[in-house]
Amino acid sequence: MKSRLFLICLLLITTACGFHLRGSLQSDFNIANVYIQSSGASKLEKEVKYQLSGAGVSLASSAEAASYVLNLKQESFEKTVLSVSASTGKVEEYQLVFKAKMDAVQSGGKTLARDDNIRTARDFTFDEDAVLGKFSEETIIQEDLVRLAANQVLRRLQALAATNK
Repeated sequence: MKSRLFLICLLLITTACGFHLRGSLQSDFNIANVYIQSSGASKLEKEVKYQLSGAGVSLASSAEAASYVLNLKQESFEKTVLSVSASTGKVEEYQLVFKAKMDAVQSGGKTLARDDNIRTARDFTFDEDAVLGKFSEETIIQEDLVRLAANQVLRRLQALAATNK
């Protein structure tokens, strides 16, 4: 009986502080429809559309019919060396960075954001003895970075929509 009461209290405290599962949008995401255009950000565009449809937001077929127009552009991945072995001089750790820019325009032509930077980063170790596995890991990390960037875009859109009602 005490464990049930403890679990109920824990759940109430967790929801009261605004905790949400990673990747989930808040339930008050009240945007009617969004039109997404992309110029050089196809991976981010695909993920943003996927997350919007998962949140129950309808995607507009044209910019004129949309409440908000998102323009996603200039996505790129950068890979930089973070650490090198002191004894061998070989790379031990990399950092992957995903960058993109976004513009957000409200219906009626009001610009909410212009060239807003989106940036996500992740570190990973490199082992020459497991090159194939590390390349697979790098691909998975890139997909995760795009997912995190899409979540960033939606949170920014949500904040912009809330402040410009």
